[in-house]
Amino acid sequence: DKLSDETAAFVAGDVGAIGCVQADAKIDRVRAFVKIQDGCSFSCNFCVIPLVRGASRSRSAEAVLAEIRRRVAQGHREVVLTGINLGCFRDRGAGYDLPRLVREAGATPGLERLRLSSIEINHVNDSLVAALRDTPAAGKHLHVPLQSGDDGVLRAMRRRYTTETYLRRLAPLAGEFNLTSDVIVGFPAEDDAAFEQTLRTVERAGLTKVHVFPYSPRPGTVTAADDPVPARVKKVRGARLRTLSHELCLERWHAKVGADDTVLVDRPGRGYGDDYSPWLVDAPVGALVRVRAAAVTEEGIRAEAA
Repeated sequence: DKLSDETAAFVAGDVGAIGCVQADAKIDRVRAFVKIQDGCSFSCNFCVIPLVRGASRSRSAEAVLAEIRRRVAQGHREVVLTGINLGCFRDRGAGYDLPRLVREAGATPGLERLRLSSIEINHVNDSLVAALRDTPAAGKHLHVPLQSGDDGVLRAMRRRYTTETYLRRLAPLAGEFNLTSDVIVGFPAEDDAAFEQTLRTVERAGLTKVHVFPYSPRPGTVTAADDPVPARVKKVRGARLRTLSHELCLERWHAKVGADDTVLVDRPGRGYGDDYSPWLVDAPVGALVRVRAAAVTEEGIRAEAA
């Protein structure tokens, strides 16, 4: 059911600039998704989002922080800040950028865990990293889209960064943070050599989980009429990258064996650690439990009492 305009205005604070209606709190008492930003002004050549969602715009920090307090009061233990291009969040009138919002959101009384849904590498800077490190509630996980690990493909995509920039900005975080990403395979400019370079970049970046998407042209985009890579090639490349991703993921899980972590149980028998690694744990849904990694399975890290 659609919410009334009055309800939407209450939720968004600055309704009209951004649509921010959230899911009913009764659906998920463990994790709440709080939208702080919408739209994108980057205009990547393959992406339809600027056409359908418009330019970047942000909620007021006051509205965001009020919603977080409301969600915590409803019983949510974790809040995920979401947006199309999260690092573009600005409330200039109140003097807020994303790092300041992270610090103040993380200080919300009763909030156990704070996460970012996704962040572009252009916005992974010293200020944001310091805010995450200085905020006890902030989880040690960042999802940073790569899209390609080859500079020629990145230029063709109009991605605004190089592989060197991506690697340099993530290097200080590898190991401490669980770094995950998105990659498109079979983009028009991607030949075999470019794909091999992407595999190398994924490994060098210390990524532990890659969401793989075969390129699919979108109407209205610069590359809408360009799709030269055969479907069978996309399938093979996607399978190779998923295999590498799984191997890197298992490496991180195995490195945790014998170590302790705090797991938020979000469904029967399963939960996520501080760095968003999946755990198999026997505890009630909604519990925040201290556990020790006993073993690794294909589904996650098996927990025992710490």
